[in-house]
Amino acid sequence: MHASSRLLTLCLFILLLGACGDRGGEESAASAAEPPVPMTNRIDVPPAVRKNLGITFAKVEERDVRSTIRVPGHFELRPDAHRAYHATLSGQVELRVKQYAPVKKGDVLFRVESPQWHSMQRELADTVSVIRKTRTEQNSLKARMEAVAGHAARLRDQRGVWQARLKQIEGIGAAGGGIASARTEARAELASTETALAEVVEEKAQLLGLQAGLGADLTGYRESTPLLYAEALGESALPPESAAQAPLDLALARAAALLGREVSYLLEDVGANGRPLPRWRALDRIDVVALQAGVVESLGVSNGAWIDVGQTVVETADPAMIRFRASGLQADLGRMRDDMDVRVLPPGGGSSSAKEALHGTMKISLEADPLGRKIDLVMTPKGTARPHWARRGVSTEMEIVLAGTPEPLLAVPVQAVIQDGLDKVIFRRDPKNPNKVIRLKADLGLSDGRWIIVESGFMAGDEVVHHGVYELMLASGGAKQKGGHFHSDGTFHEGDDH
Repeated sequence: MHASSRLLTLCLFILLLGACGDRGGEESAASAAEPPVPMTNRIDVPPAVRKNLGITFAKVEERDVRSTIRVPGHFELRPDAHRAYHATLSGQVELRVKQYAPVKKGDVLFRVESPQWHSMQRELADTVSVIRKTRTEQNSLKARMEAVAGHAARLRDQRGVWQARLKQIEGIGAAGGGIASARTEARAELASTETALAEVVEEKAQLLGLQAGLGADLTGYRESTPLLYAEALGESALPPESAAQAPLDLALARAAALLGREVSYLLEDVGANGRPLPRWRALDRIDVVALQAGVVESLGVSNGAWIDVGQTVVETADPAMIRFRASGLQADLGRMRDDMDVRVLPPGGGSSSAKEALHGTMKISLEADPLGRKIDLVMTPKGTARPHWARRGVSTEMEIVLAGTPEPLLAVPVQAVIQDGLDKVIFRRDPKNPNKVIRLKADLGLSDGRWIIVESGFMAGDEVVHHGVYELMLASGGAKQKGGHFHSDGTFHEGDDH
């Protein structure tokens, strides 16, 4: 029985061996009959693979790369972006803004309760009172002058009467009938009239002197304080909107300068019930306003503190008034000049940096660094629009086009090019299938460090692998890799079977 079992097992083994040999021959024949898998430069990159390998795409752009250099630098505020507001009068301060708060032109920054301002108000009021008093004295003197002139005229008439009377008496005396007493009386009256007339003439001379003095005083007030002069005498003064064409009023100009306001602000009528009252009379506390828009950079005092003249209370800065200061090589000075058009790229670069760049004009600084052999290049942006990343202290690069070309050339980011053996390779996205990329040997031109010209094989708008190109090359096996596909974990599988 055992011998029979061993014989049966041996027969089954021989049969199975023959069957495997026949199947192997069939497979070998079938393999010999099938054509070999063709080489392909297309690689499957479905969404899961792109996510796992961190693949992103950048578009092929037309750029002037041939004559472009980039220099590092940072943003800074222009000198006129800063403004400090000092105390022009001593007093107690009341802050009306907070640090880092935005302010518009004309917003109140702080308010001061100042005894010095009240003293200045009194000086202005005293000036108006003196002008009015001088004009009143001048009018009174004019009336006295008229009275003296009338008195002098009457005395001259009286003198003429006594002169005629004396002549008449002397004529009678010459005829033999003169009267000594009448002659004496006439001569006495004539002498008295002459004396009175002389006193009137002297008084008139004194009045003329006083009148000239008062006139000179009024002329001085009219020339030095024409606006207060007009207010005091009720004359028509220029309206506030015409204050720019008004003559200089020294008193009001000094007060306006201390307040940081225009003279027209002090002349505005703030009266009520039809009673005019200029602001300089009604102003109780001094409001210091922002002269330009910006952001409160710092506060020099605490709320309610006593401030002295010249003390800094608030400092503001306009973040839109920025410029870019770059550090260029002195060796490039021969290719650069003032007022060249330049652009500042966003920090971190990227394929969209050209579209988001900040454009402006460049100035070369007056002095260079002799040890570092560098020189500052300062760019002032054009227009008023500023991207959100253009802030003081942000570091990035400035792009300078040293010379124009007849037309822009197609270029790709330098990161999209990778060395594979002796070849430089670019992976272009298949225009017909976005889930495939095409491995192309790069035909490259000049580079500016970020972008490199492609001489052939691409069209404007094509997409190339930007980030993840190194991982893609490693996963695809390099230059000798046949066609295949990726699994979602990033591994590459030869052939077309999934």
